[in-house]
Amino acid sequence: MKFNVILAVTTCLFSSIPLTSLADTQCGPFHLQSSAEGKVSSVNGVKVRKQKIDFLERKEDYNNVSMRWIVAATKFQGDYAMHYVKQKGKPTLDVEIVRSSRSGIRISGSYDCEKKDQ
Repeated sequence: MKFNVILAVTTCLFSSIPLTSLADTQCGPFHLQSSAEGKVSSVNGVKVRKQKIDFLERKEDYNNVSMRWIVAATKFQGDYAMHYVKQKGKPTLDVEIVRSSRSGIRISGSYDCEKKDQ
């Protein structure tokens, strides 16, 4: 019986702690999931292949940051080149489909982002 009480109390405590290790952001049709360090780990459930982070004001300031990613596309064969900029608390995402040749059609989009509650 003591074990059941301890298990119930532990479960309640852990379920009341917010999940700070992952922050979700929605930018148009793109769902960004990031780690506690602020690095994006996946876009629409697909792991980021390449990531470059530049801090715009001071180091480790994720409220003023520029991030570039290469992510495999899920609806076609190819990749997305993404550029996420968060400046003064306003995040935006620019996305371009990586062309296989210079003669290919350039397809790109720009999206406002908002944080999603978990």
